[in-house]
Amino acid sequence: MIPLFPIISRYPFLKVAAKVFENLKVEDEILKFPEVLEEAKKIVELSLEGKKFERKYLKVDIICSSCDEKCVKCRSLGNFENCNFCCNCFKNCKKKLPEEEWKFEAKRSVLRYVVTRSLASQLEERERMRFAVVEASYYADLLKSESDAVVKLLASDFGLKLRSWNTHVVSYVRASSRIKSPEWRLINRKISLGYVRTDRREVERIIVEILRSKLMEKTPTLFELKIKKKRKLKEFEVEHGNVEAKFFPPCMKEILIQLKNGLNVSHSARFAIASFLLNIGMKVEEVVEIFRTTPDFNEEKTRYQVEHIAGQKGRGVEYVSPSCDTMKTYQLCISNCKVNHPINYYRKVKKSRKEKSEHV
Repeated sequence: MIPLFPIISRYPFLKVAAKVFENLKVEDEILKFPEVLEEAKKIVELSLEGKKFERKYLKVDIICSSCDEKCVKCRSLGNFENCNFCCNCFKNCKKKLPEEEWKFEAKRSVLRYVVTRSLASQLEERERMRFAVVEASYYADLLKSESDAVVKLLASDFGLKLRSWNTHVVSYVRASSRIKSPEWRLINRKISLGYVRTDRREVERIIVEILRSKLMEKTPTLFELKIKKKRKLKEFEVEHGNVEAKFFPPCMKEILIQLKNGLNVSHSARFAIASFLLNIGMKVEEVVEIFRTTPDFNEEKTRYQVEHIAGQKGRGVEYVSPSCDTMKTYQLCISNCKVNHPINYYRKVKKSRKEKSEHV
């Protein structure tokens, strides 16, 4: 088991971690790690502000792939494609490794994860969603610097069946259903012998999406601890110059709420909110920032698309946001506002509110 400890210290959510520490009594062990409680609270508190908590972990790769010892014959050893985690290879490890030090750090990480999940489970759904988005983003950044072996180990632990970097169609459909981008639809992918063509970056994305869904789930409450909220999160916060979110039509408010909570909204919704915000006076830079909380955020790509909508790229023509009829076609209309265009709603409500305030 020893070679697994550094990986568990970085990814304590692995199922194999529960196997390694199956007899761990959290309530008793936490007394030996009092700092874990504070760290867990800090993780949740920062996530509610959209910030990540940087934590210490063992920066050790899986040594099996470069090891000369032949502990056990296993086609997955050092590769971890479709590994069933029998762990026989680790049980028979002959290397002289710092077992106690590595086990200590792995246990500490698992405890912190369990306590963090327990605290997050006490949050309201939208706050829990924000927690899941920020935490999944933390692990997404961590994955980028890992070796191929570690990424494939995580994929196997999550039940993803891989061949090289291609994903079995069943595994792909199970994971990609959480991703709304058109390029992830099965009909738009190349399939060969039951495997969907994917690369390492896309496998990482699938892992993160599964993890985000897992982090949203509630777990038993182990500790009744109050989380300090420095400020109450608003459903949407868009106040730039003369642009005021309180006057937005319900459809645009809903899209903003979804974006702020890290949901992967449809392309039609992204176009609708981007064009709407640009039309009412927001700058390209400000609109780009609105999309920064999306799981698949790519600043260069987002900036180009927003500039294109603003008329700064392509034909040089600014796009007008979709009308109410078009919003209904996109299934983005959520209320009967008795107007024909979201911009008309915004201008009408803004003018009405201003006039009322002037007469008071």
